Amino acid sequence: RCQAFRCPLPSFERVSVLRARGRLWNGTFLEEFLAVASLELIVRASVSVTSSVKNLVLKDSAIQIPVSIYLDPGEAVAGGVPWWVVALAVLAGALLLALLVAVLWKVGFFRRARMSPPPAVPRYHAVKIPREER
Repeated sequence: RCQAFRCPLPSFERVSVLRARGRLWNGTFLEEFLAVASLELIVRASVSVTSSVKNLVLKDSAIQIPVSIYLDPGEAVAGGVPWWVVALAVLAGALLLALLVAVLWKVGFFRRARMSPPPAVPRYHAVKIPREER
């Protein structure tokens, strides 16, 4: 994919050098070109100057560079997670869950809230009426 960029050069002295660097990521090529063993990438660069200076001379304003890339899919494709790491993670998760349940049990999180019976007539308001004996 092409990427265009501009850089302003405020003043031109006698000679100016423009250098551009790029990186090729191995993972990018393995995702897009997994079925091929080698790839030739052609890098094209051109420079154009827009200026109000009349006597500006620009030499070698375009260049094309071939870059050969040899892919080694065996090196970069991961083989997966070892079984003992999965087993250790499952055991650690089960232990953490058991510890959490034990702590919640200890603080009474799992106790059922009991409903109290409806209040009866309070005893301190009760009036005792004496019986008359006959």
